[in-house]
Amino acid sequence: MNYNIRHLQPIPTIKVIFAIVLSLFAVYLFFQGTLFGLVLLGAALKLALREGFELDLQEKRYRNIYSVFAINFGSWKKLPEIEYVSVFKTIKKSRARVIAAEANLGFEVYKLNLFYNKNKHIETYVTDDKEDAFKVAKHIALALTIDILDATETEKVWL
Repeated sequence: MNYNIRHLQPIPTIKVIFAIVLSLFAVYLFFQGTLFGLVLLGAALKLALREGFELDLQEKRYRNIYSVFAINFGSWKKLPEIEYVSVFKTIKKSRARVIAAEANLGFEVYKLNLFYNKNKHIETYVTDDKEDAFKVAKHIALALTIDILDATETEKVWL
């Protein structure tokens, strides 16, 4: 029986294909003797990067994971006694620069936090899809037998 729960942020298929092609081209350039291949390989790895989390229910531990081409990285931490999972909406900000021009951009994302000790939390998942956020929250709540707090609107609701 599998006691691990793993969720990774989805990335578009076209982005994965582009990362693979870029990686192959980067390796080719590197073996041709140009160091520009390393720069392209770094860009390809950044394109293929997926973030997420993993819970090990049998060992009572968790980790934030970074996955590149299905290779996962992350260190395990002890899982505290979780009280509930919260789904909330926030604005993710990013900055775009072109030579002398700069713009601050923001877009909505949904975050999942596991709360323990009344007000401490572990950020576990970020997505731009509300349905995906609640699907992951329900999976965690079912596995840990905890409640879900819907904090995506002004009025918070327990599910």
